[in-house]
Amino acid sequence: MISSKLKHMSFKALLILAFILFYSITYSYSQDENKLDFARYKILLPDYVKLQFAGGIGFLSTGIGYTFFKQKLDVSFFYGYVPEYFTADDLHGISFQLTAKLFKFKAFKNIEILPLNLGWFAHHTFGNEFWVTLPDNYPDNYYWWSPGRIAGVFIGGEIKTKLFANITPASGTAFYARIGTRGLYLASKFENSSIPITDIIELGFGVAVYR
Repeated sequence: MISSKLKHMSFKALLILAFILFYSITYSYSQDENKLDFARYKILLPDYVKLQFAGGIGFLSTGIGYTFFKQKLDVSFFYGYVPEYFTADDLHGISFQLTAKLFKFKAFKNIEILPLNLGWFAHHTFGNEFWVTLPDNYPDNYYWWSPGRIAGVFIGGEIKTKLFANITPASGTAFYARIGTRGLYLASKFENSSIPITDIIELGFGVAVYR
């Protein structure tokens, strides 16, 4: 069994690796963009990397993503981590997210505001206690939901800047915030209206570096 210390070291190494990988790839692109061999694989490179705090997918999470339709739709993949300080044991999970960026406007020369981003996410948590298929010790249909796999929605905003663009290969840095909830929470609120709204929402904050 992997020790707690090793898990923490692995997580930190993953965060560092994600940003080093992004920097290395974008630097190679800036040096070799005229080479046909590299251009052939350019489409496979992520359009951004993210580091996020909270938001329902981990205490800290890191991810990569791609943009489509003139940056109006984002597809993201995250790895999330919750240290045992907040739970009985370290938690690890992965997420898939879709984000629609409805509109944007330029506030200043190098700053764009995206005030209305709508998204959907699905998250899987690893661990025996976070099952997906109902264990045999429960009667059939005892639970209609599983703790290991959840889905939800969120709404948020983003500020895109040219920060660090002049000293790195990245085209800019963005800061974002989101507020979301899970399908299970919405169902619980619908069945029991006395549940405080603060109990079913999840706040998240993050930074994205675009290539």
